[in-house]
Amino acid sequence: MTEKLHGTGPARAKQAQAARPLFSRAKVTRVFAPFRPSTDPPTSGRETHRMSQQGRNKGASAPSSIHPSAILDQAIAAHRSGNLSEAERAYTTILKGSRTHAVALHMLGLLHAQRGHFADAEPLLKKAARVDPGNPDVLFNYANVLRALNKPDDALAWLAKVIALAPNFADAHLNRGAILIARQQLRDAIAEFDRAIAIAPSSAAFANRGSALHQLGRLEEARDSYGRAIELAPGDPQNHFALSEVLGQLGRDDQAIVALERTVALDKTFPFALSNLVAFKRKRADWSSFEREQAAMDEAVEAGVPIDPFAFFHVSSSPARQLTCAKAYVAKVTPDGVAARPAMPSPASRLRVAYMSADFRGHATAYLMAGIFEAHDRERFDVTAISCGPDDDSQMRNRLRAAFERFEDVSDLADEDVVKLIGQLEIEVLVDLGGFTAGARPKIIARRPAPIQVSYLGFPGTMGAPYVDYLMADRIVIPEAEQPYYAEKVIYLPNSYQATDAKRPLPSNPPSRSQLGLADDAFVYCAFNRSPKITPPLFGVWMRLLDKTPGSVLWLLDGDPVATENLKREAVARGIAAERIVFAPRVPADEHLARHQVADLFLDTLPYNAHTGASDALWAGLPVLTCIGTAFAGRVAASLLNAVGLPELVTRSLEEYEALALRIAHDSELRVALRSKLAARRTTWPLFDTVRMTRDIEKAFDEIWRRHRAGEAPASFAVQTLL
Repeated sequence: MTEKLHGTGPARAKQAQAARPLFSRAKVTRVFAPFRPSTDPPTSGRETHRMSQQGRNKGASAPSSIHPSAILDQAIAAHRSGNLSEAERAYTTILKGSRTHAVALHMLGLLHAQRGHFADAEPLLKKAARVDPGNPDVLFNYANVLRALNKPDDALAWLAKVIALAPNFADAHLNRGAILIARQQLRDAIAEFDRAIAIAPSSAAFANRGSALHQLGRLEEARDSYGRAIELAPGDPQNHFALSEVLGQLGRDDQAIVALERTVALDKTFPFALSNLVAFKRKRADWSSFEREQAAMDEAVEAGVPIDPFAFFHVSSSPARQLTCAKAYVAKVTPDGVAARPAMPSPASRLRVAYMSADFRGHATAYLMAGIFEAHDRERFDVTAISCGPDDDSQMRNRLRAAFERFEDVSDLADEDVVKLIGQLEIEVLVDLGGFTAGARPKIIARRPAPIQVSYLGFPGTMGAPYVDYLMADRIVIPEAEQPYYAEKVIYLPNSYQATDAKRPLPSNPPSRSQLGLADDAFVYCAFNRSPKITPPLFGVWMRLLDKTPGSVLWLLDGDPVATENLKREAVARGIAAERIVFAPRVPADEHLARHQVADLFLDTLPYNAHTGASDALWAGLPVLTCIGTAFAGRVAASLLNAVGLPELVTRSLEEYEALALRIAHDSELRVALRSKLAARRTTWPLFDTVRMTRDIEKAFDEIWRRHRAGEAPASFAVQTLL
């Protein structure tokens, strides 16, 4: 898209001010100041004489019919009107007559930069800076091009020269700060923004300052800084969006929703604003616009609007739309990702595997994977952790530290430094456990730090990216016919794709019902899922179950207090007393596992199933009833139930789901039989056989590395069942 130049008058004012290019972001605000024209008059007698004399010295001349100053006037007029081709011809004509004409060099370089042709702009602006080294505008624009060419060190150095020439050049401080944010030098970045604000307060400086403070965890200060940015530019949706993220982390969801509504009102196509707004409302079980939001999300994805793919899993049952969503996300968040593989390292005695996650702590991913990490064959595999998330100093964190040969905490490192580290470790297979979930860093894998890259476990769907080679799954979560909707090649594990930890202690002395606020004689429908997974149609089924099961209660997880009140109100609206919904408070993981044992039946959700939640219930001995969906996230519980020998608890419609739930509730012998069957198969069927699962994963690693070594392209395949 061609930027228009603005401004009038003789002098370098004719070169005019370019519109600010706002560099888009999803989670981080970084606004760079625009390229700037000069301010000295190129058409004065002195300038004209210098150009003519330079031309004579070089044995060249301007066209005889038009004076060079007139050509420059025409060039700048064309440039200002958006006729870049005509402007380019005129600047080139001037430079044929005077190859060191500073203004023509500068403006032609700017023109190429505006077109996004930074490699063409760089030599012109470099020469302009050499010819006119005292012009801070020329140096500033050269620095901007260097930044665009991913030469941040050089850009910082030239911006320092700008500031040495013009200490009150606010935009130079702004752009230095923006580069420092990208390098994770956040405190130095804040200092630059403070200098820019002291010189000339601007929305961009306050917004960038807010971003740096946000990343440092100084949330109240970030909120204030974004607030000032909004005061200075109330019509900029980026500022409202950034403010919403800080408010969400502060737990001020009401204010976050207002900020997101304002963002969408200003620009309904603003990246991630709609999906974040819907996610906040689903978190609170606010279904006031449920159908309209469902339709808006689908429409946005079809229109190519960037939508958070993880949030979209809670809305969509279409693998095809999920692929479209993921591709739009990748194009926005990791547009520079590469599909080329790095040079293959020399063969090692052991295959070097790294698992990357932000959740190596007391988190669901860690509870599922810890046993796998420990069970890897160390004679054949060299296993490293790349930890992108916080250290919670938990027992699980300490267990994981001991499980890996190397535990690299990269939470404070910039993406490029993590890429370098992975290269230095000569990792051959990189397994990303996060995908596009909270805390994940897809820009790392986008730079292809390892020859083979695999998505697994944490993100139940396609990443839609050319730099992810494989996705580990099973034939239930991804039927073979649906492979076209996955950008990755599929590794079919022989049983369930989901890892489990057989070392996790089974609860032996569960609490009594009275201790948990449950009646001893009640039938307890348990649905320990987060509120965003609960939908009005499913909630309607649950309320009918309560109505048709005398003395029954629905046991849900307590979370957002607004969601609690909304769910109670929805129950009453459907004729069910609010007290028949019991909310279980947050407790430590072992206590949470134990309390499953007092429930009678676990009710799954759709279109996003229980994943770790279903695994917890089955490990604790509680039967899970599911309705299989049409996309990966809605088929996980079916995968788990088949792997533990309970396929009869997989239904294929909500009507069948409701009927089977009622049958189980009213048939005590059936309930006893299901519990007994689960108890017997829990330790004998594949689902909770951690060692067996680890061997299957290792067979997958062996095969993908064999293919790579043989020069074969990635291809889907099935791991053979171990006998």
